[in-house]
Amino acid sequence: MTAQTISTKELRENFLQVKATLERGQSMILLYRSKPLAELKPISMPKWRRRIFSRKQLESFIADDQLSEKEQKQIDETIKNLP
Repeated sequence: MTAQTISTKELRENFLQVKATLERGQSMILLYRSKPLAELKPISMPKWRRRIFSRKQLESFIADDQLSEKEQKQIDETIKNLP
């Protein structure tokens, strides 16, 4: 896979998109005045830092929050669709 290129201006203006690209595991080449300046690549997160919650834990966390009825329905639907 070829690394995507991005200018410093695009980096400033679209940081959230750049962040999402890196979170998907894709590398990027940062250009400054049309010349390669740096390679942006994601760092892998150690497995021990990832947290996995059971369905019961998620329901408990959500029950503690003050949610609107609409928000609660959306979350309930998401939980129902979990594997």
